[in-house]
Amino acid sequence: MSAATGVMVSKRSPKTSLFSDQQIRQIAEWAQSTARQWGISVRPMPNDKFVKAVSRLSDGVVDLDSVEELLVALGRAGIITSFQRGLLQVHYLR
Repeated sequence: MSAATGVMVSKRSPKTSLFSDQQIRQIAEWAQSTARQWGISVRPMPNDKFVKAVSRLSDGVVDLDSVEELLVALGRAGIITSFQRGLLQVHYLR
């Protein structure tokens, strides 16, 4: 307990990943097989060049790998929600 605040402070355990390497590979495999099943492929969108230019100019360059692009494509096709895509992408990146 902290003497100054009277609040109990616990020590944090070392940060552990919520997903193992195997589970991350499973996310990638799921995205690829789901895209194949639904006939979804990654195609350039008309505004992709604009988005990349704005991203580059703002020093926020984000290059998605093939799995992340598939997750975006699955979201655009309505196969997964934007919330689901976000969760999958966050856990894939960890």
